[in-house]
Amino acid sequence: MNNNLPNPNPYQVLNISPSASNTEITKAMKMALVQKKYPINVISQAHKSLLNPQERIIADYLREILPLVQRFQKTDLSELENLPENLDLLPEIDNIDKEILELKNISESDKKIGQILFSQSPIQMAKLSN
Repeated sequence: MNNNLPNPNPYQVLNISPSASNTEITKAMKMALVQKKYPINVISQAHKSLLNPQERIIADYLREILPLVQRFQKTDLSELENLPENLDLLPEIDNIDKEILELKNISESDKKIGQILFSQSPIQMAKLSN
């Protein structure tokens, strides 16, 4: 028996593809019970979750990130309620609004030169500088 997975993928438990119909899911559950690779409660839960449309969506799309989401839900976020009054931002983004305004004031000729320089390969750039 494979007891080491706390929340195994129901498709793996029943050994079926995500495109399986409800009839195929039920047949696969019976086969899984005979094969006994997983405990009965795990097989039963896989069967139940794949027959429930909402839980099947989780199995289809969220199975990979579900442990991360569950861990995040258990995280204590109470510290976020007491944020400091003044947050120190990175110096690179201080006065960023002024920098953006200055970018708007660049002449058309400077823009064209910049486009030419950035569209050139490093070899072409080396030739231009010589």
